[in-house]
Amino acid sequence: MFNPSSFIDEITPQLKDKIGNERVLAAVSGGVDSTTAAVLAYKILGDKVIPVLIDTGFLRKDEAKKVKYYLRDVLPNLIVIDKSDLFVSSIEGLSDAEEKRKKFRELFYSTISSLMKQYNAKYLMQGTIAADWVETQGGIKTQHNVLVQIGIDTEKQWGFTLIEPLADLYKNEVRELARYLNLPKEISERQPFPGPGLLVRVVGKLTREKLEIVREANEIVESSLSDFGYSQYFAAIFESSGILSKLSDNNVFIYDVKATGVKGDVRAYGNVVKIYCEDYYNVKNIVDKLEKYDITHVLCTVKEREEGKYSIAVRAVITEDFMTADYAKIPKEILSNIADQIFEKIHSVKEVLYDVTSKPPATIEFE
Repeated sequence: MFNPSSFIDEITPQLKDKIGNERVLAAVSGGVDSTTAAVLAYKILGDKVIPVLIDTGFLRKDEAKKVKYYLRDVLPNLIVIDKSDLFVSSIEGLSDAEEKRKKFRELFYSTISSLMKQYNAKYLMQGTIAADWVETQGGIKTQHNVLVQIGIDTEKQWGFTLIEPLADLYKNEVRELARYLNLPKEISERQPFPGPGLLVRVVGKLTREKLEIVREANEIVESSLSDFGYSQYFAAIFESSGILSKLSDNNVFIYDVKATGVKGDVRAYGNVVKIYCEDYYNVKNIVDKLEKYDITHVLCTVKEREEGKYSIAVRAVITEDFMTADYAKIPKEILSNIADQIFEKIHSVKEVLYDVTSKPPATIEFE
């Protein structure tokens, strides 16, 4: 069983010996992993730690402002740097999930490298955890913060030495450590948010229009589901175009986009499909039949209308370690209410769907 006190006792001399009198840049996203790593370092090393939050343009609505407020007592020296135009303009137009993730990684660490020089820091502290490098090493998807585990020499490529004190911990253990360090509940209990942020929830080609729509839709989904205790819940967006196909004994609408999945412990990059189902709870037999095809995410229609060109997929899962997950059994009336809110606020959305795929064969995120 994980013991936060013993972990801190063990890591403290290691960090002090390694850092010495050097300065450490701590990359903070506002998620529990990176923030816990930064607060841990700050408590052990004090002002040698410079916590930085980079606004990449892919954060949630008012994210940077909220995170700085939440951390005002535990990371009072947090610096927020706006690089949103650089990130969005550099990735705009890309469609492939891995290409987008790798471009994000390149931009992120180039930005970090320049900040390291600006603040005269030798070490970079980040919140990589076990699930991140397991998925990247397995080829399932590129986690932007997994570097040394896949053979990237950070000193040679970007000029800094990496420190990852949480690399052997899983999400539930990180939360225990966060509570022990007295992080505010808004952070310690916060649902996970991917490093590339909303980028991996804009399925297919990245456009500024899709990015802003999913930012708005995601806020509706999060506010509607925040009291249910689900492990992770969010919105994703893609174009509604596709073709109607008949697979097995079911009418299945295949979209002209692909999403990341995992089959047999290896990465799959397959089709996203829609089925019509009255009962979101009992569709396992349908999903199981579709698994033999090149399909990674199966979605049920919640509501649709004539106008609009975009589909919003609602995703909510329940999991202990994020290595496997079941889709949450959200009450139908709640999903219907979410759809009504999205239709009211976002006129270009044609349909709202609910993802009824577990992990595997889907990953939790779409990309």
